[in-house]
Amino acid sequence: MSGGRVKVLYVAGSGRSGSTILDRILGQLDGFFSVGELCNLWDRGLLAHRKCGCGVPVDQCSTWMGILATGFGRQLDEADARRMVALRRGWVRVRHIPRVLATRWRRPAAHGDELLEVLGRLYGAVQEHTGCRVIVDSSKAPLYAELLARIPTIDLHVVHLVRDPRATAYSWLREKHLPDFGDVRQMQRLPPLKSSGLWALWQTMSELLVGRPRDRYLRLRYEDFVRDPQAAVRRVAALVGDQPPASPFLSADAVRLRSTHSVSGNPNRFQTGAVQLRPDSEWVHGLGGAHRVLVTAVTWPLLLRYRYPLRVRRTVPDRTADHRVRSG
Repeated sequence: MSGGRVKVLYVAGSGRSGSTILDRILGQLDGFFSVGELCNLWDRGLLAHRKCGCGVPVDQCSTWMGILATGFGRQLDEADARRMVALRRGWVRVRHIPRVLATRWRRPAAHGDELLEVLGRLYGAVQEHTGCRVIVDSSKAPLYAELLARIPTIDLHVVHLVRDPRATAYSWLREKHLPDFGDVRQMQRLPPLKSSGLWALWQTMSELLVGRPRDRYLRLRYEDFVRDPQAAVRRVAALVGDQPPASPFLSADAVRLRSTHSVSGNPNRFQTGAVQLRPDSEWVHGLGGAHRVLVTAVTWPLLLRYRYPLRVRRTVPDRTADHRVRSG
């Protein structure tokens, strides 16, 4: 803890950006505890009964039951979860951006605000029950990060993870199995116009809301992360003032993953064992020309800001260069 506060390492950005694999690797570090997308604990975990990263439903996981008992003195029921979902929706939806921006310079104390008080207790309970030094939260939504920044008991540090929007658009188009329920359900899919618009919005909001102070913010491109994951993880650990004594890496681009207690995230959160990281270039030849032009037109100012080329030559597929743990 920093000055008695809970240290939270928050991965901000947009969906299909590779946040789950970054979260999982950070969660292997000594003293770091990965919670996945903790903003979804209430709806996906306690109401929809999705699986924890350990493989059992969140509402049956002994670790999460212990955390909730530590924080609230009892097991929360569906009424509690629905109440929290309603309160959270009052913050994180796009239509609330003007109100959040208007009030961010006079952030209120948590006392008297039910949502802030509950979240402060939840994150405190995670640290108390697990004994971790750093909580890794890959909820991504910048509005939720701003919410955490308003909680006096939380010491927030932000990794803004950026991935080429044409890669994320391709990922949103793909059919992807959702393994949480043991049936044939699929993950949500989005058309390129919507996914690229959301990408641009979330990058902009991440910089506006959590891009300061600079000593608590790090922008990391997904492509740089998978090119040299060890260096990226060292930079992220340094952001929170930590130098873990041991590394989960087996080689320059391979890591050993143990199961974590992530409450939500990409299905690769269930994969364990030795995993090799390689650039995922399938989108370069897989994303159709019309979709590529559309996404580039919507996002070009940020493409330039983040040093992505406006034109990428389509290549012959190289299956050996794919990221062994798909990020989307």
